[in-house]
Amino acid sequence: MIVLKLKEYREKLKLSQRDIARLLDISQQGYWAWENGVSFPNGDRILQMCELFKCTPNDLFGIKGSYVVAMDQLED
Repeated sequence: MIVLKLKEYREKLKLSQRDIARLLDISQQGYWAWENGVSFPNGDRILQMCELFKCTPNDLFGIKGSYVVAMDQLED
């Protein structure tokens, strides 16, 4: 399961889960579920969090470096 680095970025901003939930206009329980890998945000929410945390989606997913793969290199 993919777990986003939400807690790490939230703590860098010195904000609570409640603070982040308010900024995203969602419930604290909903944000808690994302931070703990119980559920997963949609693409729009990921982009909102990247803007809030001043990071890229790769940063949020913990992906290091640049990953570029040509379609013909992917296996079926």
